[in-house]
Amino acid sequence: MKIECTIDGKALSLSVNSNKPLSLILMEDVGNRTLLCHCKGKACGNCIVLLNDEAVLSCVIPAFRLRNATVTTFESYQKTRQCRDIERAYQRNGNTPCPNCYASKTLIIESILQSLTNIRPNRVNIPMMSRPRVPTNMEDTLDEQVIIQELSLNTCQCMHMSELVQIVETALTFRRRKRVRRN
Repeated sequence: MKIECTIDGKALSLSVNSNKPLSLILMEDVGNRTLLCHCKGKACGNCIVLLNDEAVLSCVIPAFRLRNATVTTFESYQKTRQCRDIERAYQRNGNTPCPNCYASKTLIIESILQSLTNIRPNRVNIPMMSRPRVPTNMEDTLDEQVIIQELSLNTCQCMHMSELVQIVETALTFRRRKRVRRN
């Protein structure tokens, strides 16, 4: 099957089996060396990528779902200004995820921040494990249970959920300050 998509800012035309998982496409066909995928589809959460700006488990996304999609891996995301907000939040709160889940948790937090600041330009509704969506209105208050549900995509227990929620809140403050300064 031939699939047109954009991965890390590069328009690609891939010839792959329609059911091949995105994680294998990224590692074998695209050459991504930073993606951690040890569970072989059992949803540990260390293979998170942004698919149309939404955090998803790449090991359970079949190739046919990539048609005209945009995929962002941590490899390219870590070079963006948005990543700095989350890194500053880690520093401010004095806690960071372990090396095994750092990339995945950072991408999940980015997905949450984009929902909360309503900046998902090319979002396609891709239901993932029937989880509730983070509110998309900036005026919405942080629904801690929804954020915890989203953060639970990664099963690593290196940080308590309350610490991660605090990091989301801190990063959201940084992100909103940036938006106010630009306007």
